[in-house]
Amino acid sequence: MPAYSSDQDRTMLAEKLEKLEGRVRLVVALVAKLKGEKVVLEQRVEELQAVIKARVEQAGALEAVRKKEQEQLVRMLEEREEVRLKVDHLLEEIARIETSVESGA
Repeated sequence: MPAYSSDQDRTMLAEKLEKLEGRVRLVVALVAKLKGEKVVLEQRVEELQAVIKARVEQAGALEAVRKKEQEQLVRMLEEREEVRLKVDHLLEEIARIETSVESGA
């Protein structure tokens, strides 16, 4: 009987070993698959980082243009006010000249 039990134990151990080997193969296959997916995801992250960097640079450039245009607008408004004051002054001078010409005539 001991030989029979030993054969049974070996058979049972062999079956368990086969199951374990099958699980190990599945895990190895899964690890390989995940490594491949990781590489793809890393590439995608790099692509997205490049897109973000480009957009940040573009936003910086647009902000610089906006700031320059804002400064230009402020200068134009100041110049407009100066011109308006000069025109008002000239109109006052013209009115004085007209008044003095009418009173002299």
